[in-house]
Amino acid sequence: MKYLVLLLALVHGAGLHAKIWQVGPTRIYTSPSAVAALVADSDTVEIDAGLYSGDVAKWFADDLLIRSVGGVYAHLAAAGNYAEGKAIWVIKGDNCTVEGIEFSGCQVPDHNGAGIRQEGKHLTLRRCYFHHNEMGILTANDGVSDYVFESCEFAFNGYGDGYSHNIYVGAVNSLTMRFCYSHDAHVGHLVKSRARFNYLYYNRLTGESGDGSYEVDLPNGGRAMLIGNIIEQSANSQNGGIISFALENQNHPEQQIILSHNTVLNKRPAGRFVQFSNATTLVKLVNNLFLGPGTLLQGTTTSLDSSHNIYHNTIAAGQLSNPDLYDYWPTAQASCVDAGTDPGSFDSVSLAAEYAYLHPMSHTARWASGASPDAGAYEFLTAPYREAPDAGFVQHFSIAPNPLAGCQVKFFTERPLERNAYCRVFDTNGRLLQTALLLQGQSRFEFPLSDCRAGLYFLQIPGFGAGRQFIIP
Repeated sequence: MKYLVLLLALVHGAGLHAKIWQVGPTRIYTSPSAVAALVADSDTVEIDAGLYSGDVAKWFADDLLIRSVGGVYAHLAAAGNYAEGKAIWVIKGDNCTVEGIEFSGCQVPDHNGAGIRQEGKHLTLRRCYFHHNEMGILTANDGVSDYVFESCEFAFNGYGDGYSHNIYVGAVNSLTMRFCYSHDAHVGHLVKSRARFNYLYYNRLTGESGDGSYEVDLPNGGRAMLIGNIIEQSANSQNGGIISFALENQNHPEQQIILSHNTVLNKRPAGRFVQFSNATTLVKLVNNLFLGPGTLLQGTTTSLDSSHNIYHNTIAAGQLSNPDLYDYWPTAQASCVDAGTDPGSFDSVSLAAEYAYLHPMSHTARWASGASPDAGAYEFLTAPYREAPDAGFVQHFSIAPNPLAGCQVKFFTERPLERNAYCRVFDTNGRLLQTALLLQGQSRFEFPLSDCRAGLYFLQIPGFGAGRQFIIP
């Protein structure tokens, strides 16, 4: 017992001595690299929003929280510099969390310069932005790490050799991605992961104007669960594969791929929606929407479980709201409406779509508005938008006047904001129309509406409980 007491005391003491380091142009430490060698385990580094050109760093401490404050991003632009010939940041510590940091422009002699090279165990990324690097993020192959990427954007990464990607996760235990936006990779893939377990939930993975290759490449197989994603192969893609599974080797004990409630589009003249090795033991597809020309499944599997999927060989046949502008919500006439079924669960994980991706890098609660759930990533809604149930209640806000007097929406919170936030305006079908930044320390806000047509609308601030309806007369 005395050893347990001593251990608890040591853990508690370590937490008590954790330090907050403040970084910024007006701080004692003006750049992240100035504190990287000073921080200790469990410390927090707060970086003022703004540009840090040419500043690169190596982080050795464990359990770090590194986050931006005072704005959307703290921007680390490589400007010709790099750490250890690898990345803007090389993270060697375990269990680190990075929030609100932008990484851009890393180039190295080996042509795989990354925003982050992760060498320690386990990593969580939230609201980060990786763009125009040779590699967005590149990780180690330790076989044990668990990575979580949440509400992050990866764009225009890749050297152009086919070996560098927006996201490249090595042979680790697991990758979980939710509410992320990966797009416009250069020759490489939007997501490449050799993890044993891959959980891709409610992401937007769209090739757009890029010339990337696979949208999702899981070359070692394992167990992959894709739920509620928007996946689009652009007309400029380097090859026809969209989702590729276990085509390099099959060295994980599991060889199972499960897709539920995804919307997958192919804008090339031909393609392969889901391709997999002949060693795959299970391919399970339920409530998915596949649109565009190509082969739906390519490969041989021990068990194929396919139910309530919709496939049209043209995108137009899907009757979505505006697929050219990535508005993949179904119209009332869409064949996917009420076409789904209760997808059940797999290995105690529910396959039901509890959320839907909201652009940019957010989500809304999803619920069945008809007799059955719709196939695909979105539900045709006849009831007003409502917030995701896990958003949490922080404080109230009010809109006044309501109905509006003109095209300005004015609202106030019950106390000043403790951090920056976003408000979002939706129509009655749950479609996101406008986003506005709310600055820390303020309690009264006003912004013009980009669309001032008469009607009922909905304003929501994530983390502020229930949203509010307002009327434009």
